[in-house]
Amino acid sequence: MVLPTLARRLLKAGLFLFVGAMVMIHLDNPGIYVNHQVANKNALFIAGDINAESIYDTYFYIDIICVVAITIAAYLIAINLIIKIRKY
Repeated sequence: MVLPTLARRLLKAGLFLFVGAMVMIHLDNPGIYVNHQVANKNALFIAGDINAESIYDTYFYIDIICVVAITIAAYLIAINLIIKIRKY
C-alpha cells in the first residue's frame, strides 16, 4: 500500500505547485499593493540601510510571503472541497 500513498502525496505536491504557479502568475508587482513607507521600514529592519538594493530585496521578500500565504490558503480550500465532494 506504499504506492497509493506515494501517489497521493505526489498529487498533493503537484496541486500545491500548480496553485502556487497560478498565484505567482496572477499576482502583480508588490510595488503596487505595498505602501512605499512600509517597504522602507522593512528594508531598514532587514538590511539596516535604505537604498535601492534593500528596497528591491524587501519587495521580493514581501512578494514571496504573499504568494506562499495565498497559495496555502487556496490549497487548503481546494483540499477541503475535494474531501467534501468525495464524501457525496
